[in-house]
Amino acid sequence: MIRQAGRIAWRAFNRFLDHNGPDRAAAVAYYTLLSLLPLSIFLISLGVLIVGSFEAAYSGTLIIISGVVVHMDDPAREALRTFVERALRFQWPALALLAWTSRRVFGSLFSALERVFGVPGRGFASGNLLALGMVLLAGVGLLITMAFTMVLATSEGLVLRFAGARGADAVQALVGVFVRQVVPVLVTFTFFFLIYRVVPRRVVTSLHAAQGAVLATILWELAKGGFAYYLRNLARYAGIYGTLEGVIVLAIWLELSVSIVLYCGEIVALLIPPKKPPRPAHH
Repeated sequence: MIRQAGRIAWRAFNRFLDHNGPDRAAAVAYYTLLSLLPLSIFLISLGVLIVGSFEAAYSGTLIIISGVVVHMDDPAREALRTFVERALRFQWPALALLAWTSRRVFGSLFSALERVFGVPGRGFASGNLLALGMVLLAGVGLLITMAFTMVLATSEGLVLRFAGARGADAVQALVGVFVRQVVPVLVTFTFFFLIYRVVPRRVVTSLHAAQGAVLATILWELAKGGFAYYLRNLARYAGIYGTLEGVIVLAIWLELSVSIVLYCGEIVALLIPPKKPPRPAHH
């Protein structure tokens, strides 16, 4: 079993290189970097319009894009927050434009995955509609996250009423761990599962998609920890790039993240049984 898994991992790595995985990951990272701001504004503005709370929308958006913002420093997050607060005058037409602009990150990722799974590319209309659908799905995920957070806040109030201050403190600590650590992992797994299950224009079972999503989530979390350690302890030339440093660090992290998505996509593609050749017709 372990030997077979090692063979699949090695074959997936060779396929990743044969399909120009590093170059494609860099291209997707570039579009992600360009689309991150409009996507963030879209999600936060959508949450404010529907729920009416900027804090809840901002916190929920950080959970949705937690794999990216974890490597944004405090000044960058504060700049994002300030910019979005000033842009809250956006209404539905502007939100539609932001969603259309944000679709590019998903469109570029889908194009790279089409190469991974060896399927023809989608047309202009279908490809853009699917990418736009992923942006809207992210908005739905934000609203679900916000609703879940509000339910947890309500439950804290009930615990405080019936269990007293000690019980409320314990529940608050438990909820904090769940929201900061468990929920982002669930969001990451769900995103990977949908990518591997829906995007390929091939028959991918839920089991194979889940296997790829589990592996991608594990590698993603390990990469987050390793990259954070590198930034804390090994990056000794901090400040050499000035104000560009945050952008460079974010770009490197995005390229590494997309490489994980594409590599695990190669593994899912190898798990799919090959198509059986059609039987010759008998005369």
